[in-house]
Amino acid sequence: MSCTEMLPLSIRSSAMTLARTSEGMSAVGSRDVLAQPPRARLTDSADNPAMRRFLGMGNSGRRECGAVPDANGGPTRDQNALGRRRKAGGAKMDQTGMRRAAGEATPLPPAMKLLLAGLIASSFAVKLFVAWRFPNSSYPDVTMQYLEQAHRMLTGQGLVPWEYVVGARSWLTAGLIAPGMKLAALLGGGPDLRIMGAIAMCSLFSLTLIAPCFLWGWRFGGAVGAALCGAFAAYWFETVYYAGHPLQDSFGTYCLVPALYLAYPNGPATNLRRLFAAGLLFGLATAFRMQLGPLAALSAFWVGRLHPARYLALGLGGVIGLGVLGPLDFATFGVPFNSILQYVKYVGSSIGETETGNWGYVPWYNYPGWLVAFYSGAFPLLLLTGLIGARRLPLLLAVFLFNVALLMVVEMKSPRYMYPGIPLVLTLSGIGMAELTLRLWEGRVRTAWLAAGGIVFVAVMSGLLGAFSHFAPHWLVGRGTMLATRQVNAAPDACGLAIVPGSAWWLSGGYVSTAPRIPLYGAQATGAQAEAQSAAFNYAITTADAPSDPLPDLAPLGFARLACYGNGTRGDACVWHRPGACTPGAAPPLTASLPDWLEKPAAPSR
Repeated sequence: MSCTEMLPLSIRSSAMTLARTSEGMSAVGSRDVLAQPPRARLTDSADNPAMRRFLGMGNSGRRECGAVPDANGGPTRDQNALGRRRKAGGAKMDQTGMRRAAGEATPLPPAMKLLLAGLIASSFAVKLFVAWRFPNSSYPDVTMQYLEQAHRMLTGQGLVPWEYVVGARSWLTAGLIAPGMKLAALLGGGPDLRIMGAIAMCSLFSLTLIAPCFLWGWRFGGAVGAALCGAFAAYWFETVYYAGHPLQDSFGTYCLVPALYLAYPNGPATNLRRLFAAGLLFGLATAFRMQLGPLAALSAFWVGRLHPARYLALGLGGVIGLGVLGPLDFATFGVPFNSILQYVKYVGSSIGETETGNWGYVPWYNYPGWLVAFYSGAFPLLLLTGLIGARRLPLLLAVFLFNVALLMVVEMKSPRYMYPGIPLVLTLSGIGMAELTLRLWEGRVRTAWLAAGGIVFVAVMSGLLGAFSHFAPHWLVGRGTMLATRQVNAAPDACGLAIVPGSAWWLSGGYVSTAPRIPLYGAQATGAQAEAQSAAFNYAITTADAPSDPLPDLAPLGFARLACYGNGTRGDACVWHRPGACTPGAAPPLTASLPDWLEKPAAPSR
């Protein structure tokens, strides 16, 4: 029933009479109207403009019951209230948009704090699951420079590569993952669980990326931006991959990104305590990886500008952060900052060299090529949204581009060297995606659904790219060697394991991957002493640097091949076995060979 029908008949009749009179109709016309049936009179009145004004109806003929029309036929009180609400809502949305554009900080509501905690917890679980389910070692540095050295720190046994002979690599990274290995050992874990303990420590530090990226997204994209940027930091395939690989590049990134957020939340920070904390993290990032020093310097100049106090706060924090290498290197190598001095001496000389055939040389354009290949079909979307986000945080894009430009002039090139800038450009993409999403669907779709959809979108895109793009082989490199070593560790009759040839020590799992009860040897498949040395071991693993390289054949020595495991872009890792016991000491223990150009120190490193 409409509001008109709810009026008493006498009032409706009077109203219609007044309406007819206002239109110049006679009293006879009014009586004719009153003589009509009620429904006909109602229809007639609803079509009359004067009647609609009297009843407070708009042009559509509708009015909510209880609305009081204006005496002059203007809007009703309800219509005025609705207009005020619409204006207030529009003003509120305009204020929200202005806050987003400026990146103003607003307190996180409880729901967003819960979302942040969920991203952190689920990211840690995903990283541990992937590391256990897909064991790999794309970079020998992971095993020989860090896992093996942490094992040597705890047990006194391990291979010593040239970097630790001269002290060109600090013990900072190995020292941080050692507690995880020690805890696993105390719990009775074998080599696999000890390595997982180290990976857990690295994954734990990787969680420092999530909060800064989440907060950047919150500042510039609200809940949707926080969800997208947080998901990129938590689930992106490169972030998951490097969390399982203790490297100086990854640990340096875990300091660089929080430092940038402290120094540049929505523009240059002005709080000196905040800048001091940022400088401390910039210094630590440089201590982990010296090549991050120029990125820290660029950030300092961008933030400091013409304010000496800012430089003082950043510089003081940076000196303290970088200063940890002084006492650490003195305690381990006998010289403060020895790791930086020796690194510059041996590796810094390669800057600018681009001679084809040098180890690690690839053309400069491999860096943009890797980005396009790894991100595949998602590259245009990430590029577009990243450029949109760069309007809000241009320093993040500048740091990434500056890093790539510096890497192009260095002889040795690797995708992992770009990793410190990857979380930054992904954050920009998250902000750009949030801006586009809100322009299209804000007010039409609930914000919670947009945020949840963003997380799912990032997770699915990351999974597809990690599994099917040109990055996919990373998950397989070194996997065969790890599986072969696990097979030998599980053999109850194993009394000695040889890596054949011994010069492939850097492709092996080292002592850290081998059960302590099994001695580790380096041997040859051929030669005058090959048969005599084979008495020291009853298991052997053969492998090669490339799939095209021939694998040693141990059949003439009485060994039978048990299994071969794919090693990605390396040669297969094959397990060989012979029956019988072992003669300890018949073969030399596995050691790391040293390059001829190395200037060996007079006293051995500690």
